[in-house]
Amino acid sequence: MRGPKGVPGASRRAGAFSACPARAVVLSLSLALAFVPTSRAAAQEPSGLAGDAAPRVLSLDQALALASGQNPEVRRAVNSAQLNGSEMRSTWMDQLLPQVSLTLFQTAFTGNLQRQAFDNFGNPIADPQADWNYFSQTRHQLSLSWQFQGMSLFHAHRRQQLVNEDRDVAELVALTDVQITVQRGYLDALEQKELLAAEEELLEARRIDLDVAERLFSLGLRTRVDVLNAELAIEQQALALQQQETAHTRALLTLRTSMGATDTRPIEVVETEFPIFDPSGLDAGALISRAGEVSPTLRRSEVAIRSAQLGLSERRAQWWPRVAAGVSLYRQSFSERTSALFDPSITGEPEGQFYIQFSIPVLGGLSGQTVQQQQAAIELRNQRESDRQARLELEEAIRGGLLDLENQWATFRLAERSSTIAQEALRLAREEYRLGSRSFEDLRSAFEQEASTRRQVITARYAFYDAFLALEQAVGGPLRELIPAG
Repeated sequence: MRGPKGVPGASRRAGAFSACPARAVVLSLSLALAFVPTSRAAAQEPSGLAGDAAPRVLSLDQALALASGQNPEVRRAVNSAQLNGSEMRSTWMDQLLPQVSLTLFQTAFTGNLQRQAFDNFGNPIADPQADWNYFSQTRHQLSLSWQFQGMSLFHAHRRQQLVNEDRDVAELVALTDVQITVQRGYLDALEQKELLAAEEELLEARRIDLDVAERLFSLGLRTRVDVLNAELAIEQQALALQQQETAHTRALLTLRTSMGATDTRPIEVVETEFPIFDPSGLDAGALISRAGEVSPTLRRSEVAIRSAQLGLSERRAQWWPRVAAGVSLYRQSFSERTSALFDPSITGEPEGQFYIQFSIPVLGGLSGQTVQQQQAAIELRNQRESDRQARLELEEAIRGGLLDLENQWATFRLAERSSTIAQEALRLAREEYRLGSRSFEDLRSAFEQEASTRRQVITARYAFYDAFLALEQAVGGPLRELIPAG
């Protein structure tokens, strides 16, 4: 489920931990009887990122809390949502309150030259006093205006509500995606840490096996080839350990990036309880119903439908009557030449005017308005089809995610049974090797199988965790309360 990501979680299944003869683990009878290291204390030691600073120990809850406040994607969504209040207030003020315009010192200087005049009978004649006439004017004006058409007030308010709701959904989507990403990164780091501990145990076991091979060779019970094969196994296991240390470090780096943390101290993850259960008790219909209630994808689709419905209502409102009203109050100074330029000492009573307009658009842009209504109606139908497609895809994702979860559960159970069989086979192989009825190569093959199945159990368990997270992401909310009891 966790697919290639360019990070350790993607390579763990394909390369670093695949079994091969050169990396087979060989344990002697002494290891089988008493010296198999069972403690995972090595796993508690973080590989670290760099430097001598003490590692920063983070639980999963702490990592999620840190990502909720520092991840750039979440912070961008939160910043955008902060516009909701101010834009809503601005919408109400623009629609309910009149538009106010205040103009001070509107100054003009004009000149006029007329060379033609009219006689007493209205006939044009040459102006005997043709000359330039100059005038200056200064005006201070306060204007109030207000207009609406049909349901424009309610449409504007509803439009802003939809914009705000879309931002809220975008914030929820960002937070949900980041939480899933951080959980995956955290579990991947835990998986790499557990695999690192397993590789350290296998390296120690191979060193013990080399010691046993050297003792048997000194007693003449084994050949030099057995010693060389044991030394080769140590080198190959040391290489595997080095690769796993790199994978662990890369997983921690990826986790830190997904959280948005700027602290450069090394990170250490701690064991976290995560559900592993038989998913046959989960009902696909119940999951789909829950997704219909909490899925951000469906919420965003519903917002798009309501926005298209509003767009159609706005287009139809173009036929509604328009009402406009306004009033202007002003003082002005007017004189010849330049004496009224920038004149602040305006005297006299204020002047004013007002207007009330009522109009019914009938044929103004008739064809254009009809086309716009048709476009809005088609947009609404398309949004409804998009919503239907989103629901179909969501149902497919949930049913497919549940199938993947069931498959990972079966894989995990098979891996556990295979590991049990491989451990028993290795125990018998050690007994036969001690009695001389089995060669070192046979023991090496048995140890290779046991080591491979040990890794498979770890990767299968975390693959189940990842499949469960993918199902939660498809539903759009947590599913822990739906896990069958027991």
